[in-house]
Amino acid sequence: MTFRSVAAVAALVLIGAVPAFAGPRDDALDAVGKCAAVADDHARLACYDAAAAQVKSALATPEPQVAATPEQQRSWFGLPDIFGGNGKAPQTTPQQFGSESLPQPAPPPAPAASPGEAAPAAPPPPPEPQIIDSITANVTDFAYHLDGRFVVFLDNGQIWQQIQGDTDKAHFKKNGPNTVTISRGAFGSYGLTLNDLSQSFKVKRIK
Repeated sequence: MTFRSVAAVAALVLIGAVPAFAGPRDDALDAVGKCAAVADDHARLACYDAAAAQVKSALATPEPQVAATPEQQRSWFGLPDIFGGNGKAPQTTPQQFGSESLPQPAPPPAPAASPGEAAPAAPPPPPEPQIIDSITANVTDFAYHLDGRFVVFLDNGQIWQQIQGDTDKAHFKKNGPNTVTISRGAFGSYGLTLNDLSQSFKVKRIK
């Protein structure tokens, strides 16, 4: 396993059932993700060297235990949150795809009416969104957990990892290019196919 794989897995290995994490772990993940986008081999290795200390410190920091919200629990076991239920935006763009496992931003506050001024009229309902069922992206980097599960860094900025319980082994082209298609499955699941092969891997988005 290369040093970049060790660094990437170290930053991600403690991501578990809690769908969001923050603080040092989030910073370490960002640092590793930025290194994956560096084209020059020497510069990329130097970037991973610089990130190694940050990763080590993050792994030594106890992860806060955050209780899952009712909305998050519903998204684990069904489809309503994926399609915009419970106040979440429907997944109509590649950037939103798989985002129900990520922390959701708070909605902007409604503008307050000035004294003596009538409250603004409610905006018309938006058109029915077109839900997307899959995305295709190029792999900029990949790494493996110690148990063999993979993590992929995509050119759209997203990071996906193979879920626990899926023991199938993915074989990436060492020198690329590698392309993945991620499709929505039943009950909020996602499947990833690599380089147009028929084999599918169960994955979840972590960034």
